[in-house]
Formats: sequence, C-alpha cells, structure tokens
Amino acid sequence: MKKKPLIGIVISILARNHIRNIVRGALAQVNQAGCDCIVLAPLCHFTQCEHEHSEAERSIYQMILSDAFDGFLYIKDDVTMGSEVIQEVEELLLSSQKYVMTVDEREHPIFNSTQYDDYYDFGKVVRHLIEVHEYKKIYCLTGPQVLFQAQTRLKAYQDQMTEHGLYFDESYYSYGTFWVDSAINYAQKIISEKLPRPEAIVCGNDVTAIALIKTLMSAGIRVPEDIAVTGYDGYLFAANIDVTLTTYNRNHYQLGADAMRRLYRNLTGTLCSQVHHPESGFIIGSSCGCSTVPIKQTIQVQNETVPKMWEEDIFCDDLPFNLAKAQNVSDLLQRSLFHARKLYQVKSLRIYMHEQDGFLRCAASQGDDSNAEFTFSEKDAAGFLQNNDASEIIFLSPLHFQKRDFGMIALTFEVPERIYDHYYLLFVTQTELALDRLTVQESRIKENSIRTQHREEIRNHLTYLRESIRKEPGKPWKVEQMCRIASMGKSTLQKQYKSCFGKSIFEELIQFRVELAKHLLKDTALSLGEISKKCGYSSDSYFMKQFKSITGTTPSAFRKKIQ
Repeated sequence: MKKKPLIGIVISILARNHIRNIVRGALAQVNQAGCDCIVLAPLCHFTQCEHEHSEAERSIYQMILSDAFDGFLYIKDDVTMGSEVIQEVEELLLSSQKYVMTVDEREHPIFNSTQYDDYYDFGKVVRHLIEVHEYKKIYCLTGPQVLFQAQTRLKAYQDQMTEHGLYFDESYYSYGTFWVDSAINYAQKIISEKLPRPEAIVCGNDVTAIALIKTLMSAGIRVPEDIAVTGYDGYLFAANIDVTLTTYNRNHYQLGADAMRRLYRNLTGTLCSQVHHPESGFIIGSSCGCSTVPIKQTIQVQNETVPKMWEEDIFCDDLPFNLAKAQNVSDLLQRSLFHARKLYQVKSLRIYMHEQDGFLRCAASQGDDSNAEFTFSEKDAAGFLQNNDASEIIFLSPLHFQKRDFGMIALTFEVPERIYDHYYLLFVTQTELALDRLTVQESRIKENSIRTQHREEIRNHLTYLRESIRKEPGKPWKVEQMCRIASMGKSTLQKQYKSCFGKSIFEELIQFRVELAKHLLKDTALSLGEISKKCGYSSDSYFMKQFKSITGTTPSAFRKKIQ
C-alpha cells in the first residue's frame, strides 16, 4: 500500500474562533485529498500562562522534527503564541527541512503563505457606511499595529475614505488589541469628549465592535442613532446586544481549505478536488443604521462539540469526584476514558504515558485500540497512526502538570471537521490534576519505603558493629575502623549510633570493657595491670578511674567483695 502523505498542522490554541475555522477547512481538504494528519495542539494561551506551564505545553512542538511528516501547515497567531514561542516554532520548522505553508500571514522570508484578502472585504463595510448611509465623519478602530491583518484593514479604510473624497487624519483611526479592553478605552475617549464624536466607527473585528456598542450605550449614546458601529469577521459567539451587528463574515474555513490544497499540490505535484464552503459574505444588521432588520439579536455558538449534559453531569458533578476515587494510574485512566466517551462524535481517544527509556506507551484507549500495546519514540509521529486505509486525523495534546510531563493525548473524531473546544480542555485538566495527585501519592509511598529500607540497612550495620565491639572490647578500636564496618562517616556514625541504641559509641565501648574487666576479676587470678591491658587500656590508673566511675568501686574492692 502506498504511503499516504502525513501533514502536520501547527497551531497555538483552538480556543480562538478563526483558528478553529481555519483548521476545520484544512481538515476537510485533508480528508478530500486522502492524507493523514496530526494536529499539534497545545491547550494554553502562551502569552498568559506561567512559564512552567508554557514550557511543558511547548514540548509538543518538538514533534515537528519527526521524520514521519511530509509537510506542515503553520497557523501562526501572534496574540496567543507570543514572539518567543513563534521563534522556537519557526526554528523547528526550518530544522525539519520539510515544506511549510503559512496561513493568513504576510509574506514570510522563507515559507510560502496563503492569505485572505481583507482589503477588498473590509473595504465593502466602509463603502456601505459611505454610499448607503452617507456618513462623512467615520473613525476606524483596528487591531495591533504589528499585525498584518490590522494594517490591511486600516489601509482599506484609508483608501475608501480617499476614494470618496472624505477628510480624515491620524485622529480618525486608532490601533487597538482586537479585544474588549481597547474598545472600552476608545469608547471612554468619546464619552468624555476627549475625542470628538463621529458619525460612524468601523471596527477591525466583532469583539471590538460589540464591546464598543455596549460601552457607548451604557453611557446613553445610542447606536446607530448617535453613532453607527460596524464589525468584521462574522464570529458567532454568545452576545446579547440591543442592536443587530453589521459585519462581514470572513471565510476562514475556505482559507484553511485553500492553504491545505496548495500544500498538497506542492508536496505531491498533483491537484486534489477543492473543498468549498459558502459561509462568507456581508451581514447587514441595524448597528449601521439599516432599518429593515430585526432590532435585537442573540448570537448562538455554532459547531458545539459537546452536549449540555457534558457540562452539567460531568464537570459540575461526576468527573472530579470519580477521578479522585482512583487508587492507581491504571484505574484513573479507565475512569477518565469512561467520561471521555461522552465527548461528542469522538472516534477514539488514547492516552500515552512516558516510559523511563524515553518511549511512549499507550496506557489507555477508547475506540480503535489496535496499537494499544505499541511503544514508540516520543518524536515518532507515525506511532500515533493506526495505518488505516482511510485518512486519519489526530489531535495531539501534551499531558502534564507543572514540571511533571506525563505524556500525550491523541484524539480522533468521527467527523473530521469536528474539533474539540473548551470542554475538552476541562476534561484534560481534570485528568492532569488527578494524575498529579496520584503521582505525588505514589512518590511519597516510594520515598517512605526507601526511607524505611534505608533505616533498616543502617540499623543492621550498626548492630553488626556493636556486636563486634562487645565481643572484643579490648581491641584498640579506632574511629576510622568503626566507620568502615558501619559504612558511614564519622558524624553520621555517632549520630545514628546514639539514635539507635540510646548511648554514644564510646559510652558503649567503656561499658563493654568494664563488663570484660568484671569477668576477669571474678574468674581469673590475673593482676590488675594484666586485666587493664586485656581490656584495651594502656594506663592502669585510667582503667581504674573508668571502672570506678561505672561501678562505684575500685577493681580491688570489687574482687574482694565477690570472693
């Protein structure tokens, strides 16, 4: 069977809606082309998480160096990745020496890129405000200045204003963050009259537009009567506002599909059928001043991957408590997979654990478990594949907690376009916390066992030394000799001996010598000088002094008493 091309999709996080849709489109094209695909999908926002967590999550990118990959689709995201992670990822991509296609990125000095033409579509929104509503004083709030998309949308605004002969200067436009904070700050400038009130504001994305509308209306500024507001992107997220938003639905799905199709052509030299998704287009709402649309809208989440019962029955109730009952890692993984079955349209879910030799082993699986007992190198991407005839699409995420790297989770969906959401992140997080608890617990048990074993070994050594001294107290015992017998240093020997027997080693030596002297005084006719030497003393007077201090009498008096 001819080997199918293996495509790696490198992303930062799937929580961002546009990345999610780009990946959906790319996966649809992967399935159309008959390729295998592994999505290297960390679960954290790198610019907002602690260093230890970020470092552990970034480890997934080392998979880029696997020889199994034929090429990569690289979805760069400045907001969630940050410059440090971007540099690391791009260095790995270059080191792989594989073909790389970037998505929605300005021209890369090395990689090819498939871009979405924001210029034309964003210009449509601006032109709508000018030609349909005849607004003249129009402001623009775009995204970060460093982003290609923000610059493109601002350029479209400027060119439309110039084309229609309308005045604008630098005070008419502003760079933001593409997020709520910049919209609120911008609205406050208008509310406080630090910035003269415009007729309309065209925003660089929907998040900014909705935050701007809410802030303005909370201050009594009506939208669109006082100020018209438009968005861009066409994100479908949960938001209640008192007007319907005029926006443009950017076709991220098609962008991902087109980028993957170009990547496939460059890898194989052949074309595959193109995936089409008619989701782009102008969305007319009431926020621009159009009066033929509903006044109020509630936007609902699309492509929900997990049913409501997942949130209510598992994360609020069952999952943490069930995992907490696990007695060992094997038990925990089986409990975790029991809950994973409730993931919507999951084909298989496998948990791989790191072995001491640097290999990965499938420790638990749900669904297709044909490689359940298979072990392979951590960087061997092909090891995650089942070698099926049909295309296989795997989402690969690191499994860790702080500095403890447990392994990876490999997830496959029944429908390729389905991708995990924040509920999956909660599932993984709960599994990680439970694994950490068991790891710490098992580590403590092991440490206690080691300590117990060590204490027993020490006691055995000291007992042997004590018996040796007791049997031959008259020997010229030296500390160095004692240390060799006990297999420990001087300070440790003295400390451990007293802890074990309640007396210092030299107190015991004197006691043993006095006991030997008593025996010789009772059972022999040896002189005091001879007994002193047999008991290890070089000085008769010192012998008699120590004997009296222990017994309360002199050796001579002791002999007379027992005769």
